[in-house]
Amino acid sequence: MPNKPLAIVAAGLAGGAADILTAFVIYRPATPDRILQAVAAGLLGPASFDQGMTSVAIGAVSHFVISILFAGLYVVGAGYAPVLLRKPVISGLTFGVFVYGVMNAIVVPLSLAPERPVPPDPMIGLGLMAHAFFGIALAVAAARILRTPKI
Repeated sequence: MPNKPLAIVAAGLAGGAADILTAFVIYRPATPDRILQAVAAGLLGPASFDQGMTSVAIGAVSHFVISILFAGLYVVGAGYAPVLLRKPVISGLTFGVFVYGVMNAIVVPLSLAPERPVPPDPMIGLGLMAHAFFGIALAVAAARILRTPKI
């Protein structure tokens, strides 16, 4: 597959942007700064909320690094299962739900973020929706870069 590094970075940025922008809407009235500090809390713990723009920047960078890592997994997977590039919407939707599970069952529990109560069902649904947008944006971006045009 040509342009794998470009596909990984572009897909990660596209997915990460779709996810974080959806989070900014879902978690209102929390501000984008506060949401990014919550992301940074995974690395910094509760002190993240006292570190101002430093933790906002750490949250933004870490969010997109994680998105790019997941994009790398998707692009490598597409090398073994080209259907991921031929059917990016359904593949991306499925991948987004997979990422939601990984983040909530493995990454967040192992992070330094303070424990939170189990969210109500509507918030779980909105979180799944944000990750669906993440997966679709990631998969469509990867497919546009990596699919070979039909002659």
